[in-house]
Amino acid sequence: MEEIIEAKRSLGNGRWDKILKRKMVELSFADNYEEAKDEWETTGKVYKHTHYGQQPDWVEETGHLGYCLCGRNIAYHFQVENTVTGVKEVVGSDHIGSYLIIRQIMKNTNLRQEDITDAMVEDWLKTRIQTMKSDAWWEENGEHFNEMFEAIQQLDARINVKDKHYTTRGGGLSVEYYMHSNLMTRAKGKFGDYGYQMASIVWRWNHADNPKNQVTKYGYPNDRLWADLNLFYALRHVHQATVDKEDEQLAKYTERLVEQNRFKAKQAEEYREKRRLQNLAWEAGREERERLAEQARIEEEKQRRIRAIKKRKQALAILERADETFEEMKDYYGFPDYDINKLQSHEITSLATIKDMLALGHALEQSHLTALRRIFNKSNPAG
Repeated sequence: MEEIIEAKRSLGNGRWDKILKRKMVELSFADNYEEAKDEWETTGKVYKHTHYGQQPDWVEETGHLGYCLCGRNIAYHFQVENTVTGVKEVVGSDHIGSYLIIRQIMKNTNLRQEDITDAMVEDWLKTRIQTMKSDAWWEENGEHFNEMFEAIQQLDARINVKDKHYTTRGGGLSVEYYMHSNLMTRAKGKFGDYGYQMASIVWRWNHADNPKNQVTKYGYPNDRLWADLNLFYALRHVHQATVDKEDEQLAKYTERLVEQNRFKAKQAEEYREKRRLQNLAWEAGREERERLAEQARIEEEKQRRIRAIKKRKQALAILERADETFEEMKDYYGFPDYDINKLQSHEITSLATIKDMLALGHALEQSHLTALRRIFNKSNPAG
């Protein structure tokens, strides 16, 4: 968990606070704490102690590595300086309170001490201490972190993900399968347990779509991210084997899909070539088709004329044939004689059809009578 450092306007009367007051006075020009405390301010240097051999000289020189000036065990070492005597010492996060910060705020803002509010101290503490801790963390772990992060960030985007599935991009012979997924934004399970699924390291550290990424929020990774990075880095060869197997399958799928598209493209090309040759053949035979069509039209016209002549002859034969029933019906209906030479072919055919109907004893309908009247009137306009 992240260490919470609260600003203290002044030291209390607890055991460690009393010891610190006494030590500060001993190292100050003033001979009482109320005056001595105003001589001290933070320098901005900080070191987080994890193991021996990495501590900076300014911590080593105090002679109490791992301990505050008051004697209490500490992890974070904050350097403070007496601006009067020039003495530099180290205190822990519990004692890097506002009374050590106010002097710096006064320098930076030209405000009087009584004008500096608790909110101003808290703001300074929130940003400045975070920067101190970040610098300390990077001084100790930065090189190792960068080396590991550079090595695993591509793997992280393939392993620490959810909704993983194969899909395609591109088209034709440039199509390819790839692994689509979304970064894990929340871990599943507990660290160290079987089946533990860590959240994406990249997402938590510096992903642009994560407004709470730790490089922006803290400036250094929290303990959980640091632990996950070390674990993931240690298992990177196992994860790489998983990715290699996926990539091998993706390559097979891609090769198969490309071959299918190649076959389809070949079929399409063959079809286009077939249509092209058909069009050429069609154009090449256009003149012959037109000649044959004209020949067929002429022959059809000839046959039509032959049929018309034959039909006219048959109709004339019927009309020239004597038929008492037809003559009686003419008299019955009051139709005069007609001049066949004044009739057109279709009128002759109609007249012959009606004559056949009468000869067979069929009654005439009104349409037949109308046709007969028109024919006889045309043949005998004066009648």
